[in-house]
Amino acid sequence: MVINLRPAVPSDAPTLADINIKAFTGQGFITNTFPGVPHAVVHELKRARYLRKMAHPQTHVIVAEDDASGALVGCARWIFPAADGNGNGSVKGAGDLVDEDSAEAAKGAEEALPEGTNRGIYTGFFEILKEKGKAYLRDDDVVLEFIATLPQHQGQGVGKALLRWGIERAEAEHRRIYLEATTEGLPVYEKSGWRALEQVDIDYTRWGGQGEQTLTLMVRDPRSGSLPA
Repeated sequence: MVINLRPAVPSDAPTLADINIKAFTGQGFITNTFPGVPHAVVHELKRARYLRKMAHPQTHVIVAEDDASGALVGCARWIFPAADGNGNGSVKGAGDLVDEDSAEAAKGAEEALPEGTNRGIYTGFFEILKEKGKAYLRDDDVVLEFIATLPQHQGQGVGKALLRWGIERAEAEHRRIYLEATTEGLPVYEKSGWRALEQVDIDYTRWGGQGEQTLTLMVRDPRSGSLPA
């Protein structure tokens, strides 16, 4: 498969919502947070979230297109620090934006989520990751907030291409890249130079859900490891 990468545009949002749901339904968060909520309602929440992300100048939503069909097959969300006027440091670090997003998620759980949402899981999940991240995330870090490939296109180089896009830009600015890896994604990140910082076990039963999910906090130092081939 020949893959083309480009910045997302608003008309991509419905497809990106679909990719998000299909790629992560088996991870536990979606099924535990929205038990019994109609698919169309969850899809609309995801679509609106992508539009909000696209509007933020520090967030780069990158999509992967199949060159032959033009279909979107994957996407990634990268957060870069905002450079100051002298090109030094950051006016607002990626970590600050992650904190803001967690706060917005918590607010949304109280105000905007549909009937049937497990609000405890929605707020608790983000709060745990926010608190854990404070020990590791620097203001001048790049954050890989999200990356997903449609299940039928996994193993075809889509994820590697999306990773390469962000790694090349982070390397050019000599920045670390922070992320929260699923168990399935962990080997890919390790091969591309990320190192594990801490394992976080999310127990959904504490909020009335089912099962557990393990995420690994990771960081990639500049010039550490080869680019994804």
